[in-house]
Amino acid sequence: MKTTAWILASLLACATACEADDHGTHPADASDASTTDSSASDAKSDTSAGKGYQPFQQANLANQLLRVGAWQTISTLHKSADFKAEHFGESCSKWSPTATAASDPKKFASLYVETANLGAKVAGRKDVHPYANPVGLGKQLDAAICAAIEAGAKAGSAARDSVGSIDWHAQIIDKSLQQFFYASLFNYLMDGSRKGYDEGIGYYGMSLDGAEGIGLAGTVASRDGNCGTTYASQIWDLLRSGRAKLDAALTAEGKTGNEDKLSKLTPDLQALASEVDGKILEVLALSLGREMIGIQKGDKPAIKLIEGRLFAAMLLPYVADWDKQKTTQHAAALQTLLQDDPTKADTAKILSAIQAIWGLDVAKLCN
Repeated sequence: MKTTAWILASLLACATACEADDHGTHPADASDASTTDSSASDAKSDTSAGKGYQPFQQANLANQLLRVGAWQTISTLHKSADFKAEHFGESCSKWSPTATAASDPKKFASLYVETANLGAKVAGRKDVHPYANPVGLGKQLDAAICAAIEAGAKAGSAARDSVGSIDWHAQIIDKSLQQFFYASLFNYLMDGSRKGYDEGIGYYGMSLDGAEGIGLAGTVASRDGNCGTTYASQIWDLLRSGRAKLDAALTAEGKTGNEDKLSKLTPDLQALASEVDGKILEVLALSLGREMIGIQKGDKPAIKLIEGRLFAAMLLPYVADWDKQKTTQHAAALQTLLQDDPTKADTAKILSAIQAIWGLDVAKLCN
């Protein structure tokens, strides 16, 4: 099982410099900016040797790594042999929104509300994907997570593989967090600042030496293992290469500060963000397809249904835009997941939609 020890180790260098918020102005920001590590030679070192990423500043991604670590801990608790309703933590309102660390790291609600203000960050998330509604996502995700925490805490008597079980509600929490991190990564790739780019790297969830992935990076690696794809190396190479592109563009505008932003994101940085996003969409499409095959095989169909529904939620804005451009109706197939009877999910049409849009034959690719 993968651990989060590397997250804690990566924070040692910035133990006194980690700010409370992502893009606020703090005393630490001003002092850090005066020593920003953003030389072109440093940027080149990211891709010329090894598989690592050198942050512009270590402190930039400290909170992001902690939040990904909280998500990983929630997932690990859910997968543990002794997972129980008690692990949900009763409700979000029971825990302190001003805390910065989980007071009970064995409770989902504590991890969510208290770890580096993760709950507040989820609630405030906007989505800048060009095909998505820019407002509302964060509040929807936060409401879903907190409702699932409260319902899961009361669901101990339900069969584990049934609608409304503790596994059902844990999947809502897990996949809703995945959607938050997915939207966050794209937002920060489009930010145009050194600080923002580091934050995006943190939200992706890869250790800075490129050796271990959790969170989104862990999902990508898992799909590679299931489906024989190579998205993990492709995405990581793109993210690492973007550092040099961003630094060069900022330097060309005479901007050396940690939070200085480009006057306009350059075409190559826009293309990089779109390419990374497109590859993650393909990973999510494979994930959705695997859940549909699970339903077809009768493998815990109720749990596969809720997992598929949540993957579909991440894909639907893109699919709806595809339908609009191509005059197709693939979104309707995905919407058959918006009910609680696995037999009513049109799994065949969903698999066909994945192949039509992304060219992915899930049944042939994945185990």
